[in-house]
Amino acid sequence: MSIFVPMQDQAVSVSELTYVIKGLLEEGIGDVLVSGEISNFKQHSSGHRYFTLKDADAQIGAVMWRTRSLTFRPEDGMRVLVRGRLSVYPPQGKYQIDVSAMRPEGVGDLHRAFEQLREALRARGLFDADRKVAIPRRPRSVGIATSQTGAALQDMLSTINRRYPLLDVVFRPTLVQGDGAADDIAKAIIELDAAKLDVIIIGRGGGSLEDLWSFNTEVVAMAIANARTPIISAVGHETDVTISDFVADVRAETPTAAAVLVTPITVDDLLEALDERMLGMTSIVRTRIDDMLETAESFVDGRAARRVTERIHLRQQRVDELVSRTSRGIQQHTNRMRQHVEHMTQYLTSLHPLAPLRRGYAVVERNGVVLGPSGRVQTGDTLVVQRFSESSTVEVRTTTPPTILPPTSEHHGNEGENSNT
Repeated sequence: MSIFVPMQDQAVSVSELTYVIKGLLEEGIGDVLVSGEISNFKQHSSGHRYFTLKDADAQIGAVMWRTRSLTFRPEDGMRVLVRGRLSVYPPQGKYQIDVSAMRPEGVGDLHRAFEQLREALRARGLFDADRKVAIPRRPRSVGIATSQTGAALQDMLSTINRRYPLLDVVFRPTLVQGDGAADDIAKAIIELDAAKLDVIIIGRGGGSLEDLWSFNTEVVAMAIANARTPIISAVGHETDVTISDFVADVRAETPTAAAVLVTPITVDDLLEALDERMLGMTSIVRTRIDDMLETAESFVDGRAARRVTERIHLRQQRVDELVSRTSRGIQQHTNRMRQHVEHMTQYLTSLHPLAPLRRGYAVVERNGVVLGPSGRVQTGDTLVVQRFSESSTVEVRTTTPPTILPPTSEHHGNEGENSNT
């Protein structure tokens, strides 16, 4: 891009001049870190934020796109520290800051931003007790996310090694303050959660509110809330409270206290338990030996033999009683089953289609079809009469109405339908 020279003879357009100025600002100055007071803050319906950054003597426009995350709600009059890139907005010929990150600068503003985020996350249920997961009573592995050079790491490692050196420790070094720290902490939580450990500790040593601010960000809070692994927040000293403490499953007063929480059973506890178990086993063995000695002595003087004989006689008598009771039960059950079988046999026999033949009745068939109560017989029909003891073939010569009607209403008026042979 050529640099514009004001005194040259050839005229340039306003757009060309503006883009030259834009290039000079972006390439000559570029990224800036500026502190100032917010004025005329507007949150557009598109999600973009527009405001003016000013001090007592000057002001500059600023824009922060909706894709850039914020951990607080900006307000007019709030002092902030912004990081961004100096640029020009060509349609209006105004230079402005394209803001990539912004945080409150004053302690009062930090507290206000802290309260705003805390209330917003509380309303979303991230602090609810029913979503928190208990720390395992005997964890076998722990992930630690903190600064590699901080004293907090050494305090936690020395405490774990002293109390329970068998605990498997996975360390993921992270930034704990400054630019990019919040995103790095969130990424560390995601990586340790994917490692399927028993518990995760995130934290750092003490510091000012500004130093601890990475743990007061929404990105870290959401990483904790979305993790499936129980998380202990151990940030700062006992008096320090961060957003991560509210979202985490457990808050530890210090990093050292977090190391104690993940080592509830120490080597001393194990040794003491072994000693108690050994004393218990020794006592059991001694008791068994004493019992065996007493039994041996009783055999010598005949007491044991008499007790054994008495117990055998009692067992024999008990067996005889059981045999008698069982025999009676079997006999009674057999009789009941026999009666039931006889009854069912009689019942099933009575249901047999040919059972009435035993009582003198006959089955009449014509052309292989049994004649029912409504069957009509005509002169000249050839019938087969099946009695219990014989079967006969007959020819019908005459038919007469029945002399006795069945006692059912269905035969009233149908006397001519029944026939005698």
